[in-house]
Amino acid sequence: MPDSNDTHIGARIAEQRNLAHLTQRGLADKAHISYSLLSKVESGHKPASPALIAACARALGIETSVLVGQPFRAEQREDRFEAPIAALRASLENWDVPLDPVAPPRPLHDIAADVKALGELRRSAEYWKTVNRAPALIDELVEASHRLDGTSRERAHRLLAYTYRCVHDVVYGLGHIDLGSCVLARMGYSAERSGDPNMVFLTAYLRAQSCFSTGRHEVGIRLMERALADVEESARQGDRSALCVQGNLRLRATMLAARSNPAGKGQEDNARAQWQEAWETAERLGADTENYVMSFGPSNTLIHQVSLEVELGNYGRAVKAAAKLHLPSQFAARFPERVGHHFIDVSRAQLWTGHRQAALASLLKARTAAPQQTRYHPHVRETVRALRRADRANSESLANYARWVGV
Repeated sequence: MPDSNDTHIGARIAEQRNLAHLTQRGLADKAHISYSLLSKVESGHKPASPALIAACARALGIETSVLVGQPFRAEQREDRFEAPIAALRASLENWDVPLDPVAPPRPLHDIAADVKALGELRRSAEYWKTVNRAPALIDELVEASHRLDGTSRERAHRLLAYTYRCVHDVVYGLGHIDLGSCVLARMGYSAERSGDPNMVFLTAYLRAQSCFSTGRHEVGIRLMERALADVEESARQGDRSALCVQGNLRLRATMLAARSNPAGKGQEDNARAQWQEAWETAERLGADTENYVMSFGPSNTLIHQVSLEVELGNYGRAVKAAAKLHLPSQFAARFPERVGHHFIDVSRAQLWTGHRQAALASLLKARTAAPQQTRYHPHVRETVRALRRADRANSESLANYARWVGV
């Protein structure tokens, strides 16, 4: 596989296809995708959707990270991620063995304050700071979970599960898929011992996210169905935490259904129905709402409406939906990660509808909102590559952005 960051995803698919001794038609048949679409993706004339990438990776017997070029190791070395990632791997070695540390764990209320601060870093997509602080918290909470009992032990596991959630978002965003799977296993262990069903739901939600990488969308959909059935009664009674969980599960089911067919048309009706259910939950809440596990509300649901159209390949509809979306200033300030991801999606839609200047403007907004998330997002690199191929004026701002991304 080429190591160059100048290699687009379609070229990587072609490279891996040739290594597997498959023709384009052979891979198209094996991945259950259109031969014409695959040909256009490999030549760079059509975008490689996440669904198509996952289908090709599954057919080729490789991880999606190989096709998108993740992890972007040169940039991670430049941004000094190697040491904290290594420390995180080391911290994950222990989850069930009590040790005898030099200093005993602090009181849980002191640790909880640091876990809350870690959550704020995750919400802001501060990847380096999150992964740098997490290993010490994991070690301390693992030890606390062995020393405490009763409700205090449950609270230690609750804090530990949430810490794992924070680092999972980072390692997933950086493209360390294997590490993400390990984090999820540890999170599941603590969630089951937390005495909190919402932590169990959150684990299922993140596990379904990993299905995007493997192409096992049907597994993710089933996970969401099971979790939704479990949270239904509490949500029906109006519990706001349960409503936040329910809404997020619906949104994840929406995206899983949208990606369940590489051509983007597989379960379109199901995807739209799931989104409508999420919108009804958002209306019940009445406003953007935060709880200790998940946040949810109208703003995030409308962001996913744009994402849904992008996933289905309806780029014109995505651009129109984005033009109608006006995020409250407090939401943008509170959830820069979601805002950044939104503008990454919008830029993809603008690119493939011929609005190249607008696409670059959206990428700049994504960088302002969540710079580390944007720099390491594979679809940002694909959009930048496509913009550069079409940039006859040799725009300096685009060239500077490309250098920043690593293209």
